[in-house]
Amino acid sequence: MILPFSTKINGKPNYFIEKIWRGFLHSRISSYCMYNIYNKCYSDAFGEIWDDKIDLLPKIHTIRLDNSNRWKEGNKIHFVINNRTAKRFQFAPVLDCVRIQKIEIIHKNKPIVKIDGRELNIYELQRLSSNDCFESVEDFFNYFKEDFKGKIIHWTNIKY
Repeated sequence: MILPFSTKINGKPNYFIEKIWRGFLHSRISSYCMYNIYNKCYSDAFGEIWDDKIDLLPKIHTIRLDNSNRWKEGNKIHFVINNRTAKRFQFAPVLDCVRIQKIEIIHKNKPIVKIDGRELNIYELQRLSSNDCFESVEDFFNYFKEDFKGKIIHWTNIKY
């Protein structure tokens, strides 16, 4: 299944490609050789290479709406930018979806996050935020400002 990513949030680069690749390399899902191949293909298509910023957090899963319940363990993940455009680009090898977890974000007196029905403590929330590339829990809740029900799509063995 196609898993589209944007390259900007609020007009600023989000470095999702680089963060996802950092996660691949850190968890040994893929090699530097493959990274260089995809980076070269990106350079050929867009006239620039990826930004190898040292301080980027690895992105090892993504949080998505899935109202039609399409995402399931075992699905093939096609990591894509510019989906449904002439500049569509698959920036990584096809991987298996290792795990799906249900996530619910509820904004009451204090915001809470439940995964598979279990409320996360602050340490788990920090880990979730970091693994999805947010600089802080505050940034996570600034992005997810409204109540939310969706799925965490995992391409690593992480589980909350």
